[in-house]
Amino acid sequence: MDFERKRWRYLMAAMLLALCSGIGYAWSVFQKPLMENFDWTLKTISLTFTLQVMTSTIAPIFLSKFQKTIGVKNYLRIGMAVYITGLIATMFTNSISYLYLVYGIIVGIGIAMLYPALMAYATSMFPDKTGMASGLLACAYGSGAILWAPIATFFMEKHSVLSVYGLLAAIFAAVMLPTSFYIRNVPADFKPVIEKEKSAKNASPAAMDYTWKEMLKTATYYLLLIALTLGATAGLMIAGHASGMLQEILSYTPEQAAVLVGFFSVFNAFGRLIFGLFSDRFGRYNIMMVLFVIIGGSMILLSKSNGHVFIAALLAISSCYGGFTSMFSPVCADHFGMKNLAVNYAFLYVAYGLAGLIGPQLAARIRTASDGYDMAFLTVAGMSGVGLFIILLLKAKASSRKEN
Repeated sequence: MDFERKRWRYLMAAMLLALCSGIGYAWSVFQKPLMENFDWTLKTISLTFTLQVMTSTIAPIFLSKFQKTIGVKNYLRIGMAVYITGLIATMFTNSISYLYLVYGIIVGIGIAMLYPALMAYATSMFPDKTGMASGLLACAYGSGAILWAPIATFFMEKHSVLSVYGLLAAIFAAVMLPTSFYIRNVPADFKPVIEKEKSAKNASPAAMDYTWKEMLKTATYYLLLIALTLGATAGLMIAGHASGMLQEILSYTPEQAAVLVGFFSVFNAFGRLIFGLFSDRFGRYNIMMVLFVIIGGSMILLSKSNGHVFIAALLAISSCYGGFTSMFSPVCADHFGMKNLAVNYAFLYVAYGLAGLIGPQLAARIRTASDGYDMAFLTVAGMSGVGLFIILLLKAKASSRKEN
């Protein structure tokens, strides 16, 4: 009962740690200054972020098992140490290979130990409100670009781009270490008192707690992995090319495009919270179907419109992408149980890395081949249709299981 009373405090601490872990979303503000400072090409420097995304999504598969062994607080503190060390080391960058190592891989490992662990931790504390908890945590993490990008930009105008990494490392150390004292392990037998009217009516709690090996033997895991990959692909494609699209299609200046990209981050963050809350109330499958329909329709609009309609479609996709990121942990808990969520979630989180490869590369290749983005928009619209079909299949499978 004491843990239940204090879990909101622990969630707030987890959200603050997640906010400090969201430096990856601010990458775009560092990219151009680094290019100018070292005379690197866009293709060369952009691989840094790709490495970080891939590292942060693949590393949890191998590391998450230690969370249960040493406890979530100790695991997070090790992650903080790796994360902050990587940022400090980035200050001394003198070659692209060094940047790949310290920022792409070491900082990526730090993020891999922080965000997935925090997401599983938040969900475990609120088994009665998993969508809400994951939505709040994902919103905090996604807000990294909203907060850290302008701070970094402000200091880069007065200092070198590399010195800003040291400044951010100092801020994160000052905030994250004291905050970690508010993290407590979730008791193994923790079961909150669920008020009937506030319970997740449409959630489908797992009938058993699966280990990761048992989970990988189910068809449901692979269907969810594909669906979540398809759902995140659109958002990551827009995130990687939004500024270029606005400048090319709507003739925006780089400054005007930057302002709108900031709005995309806001819609992304609030989409994580709102759709996470809605999923508790209306059911995970129902919300994911709505997200696929909105993304598919918005992608078609992007291929046939410009002006305000084009911008509205981009904002809708950004919010829906945020919604999908808040689904990962709840659907994992719904299908495979709470007991091994920290490890199981890492295997489902791979969908984010796959989407990070598919989305931006798809747009880049089609843009080069066809001198435009329309075919990329229509391709992702078709992918959303496939995702919708998979969710309908999963929903029918769940309904059949209930009837039996």
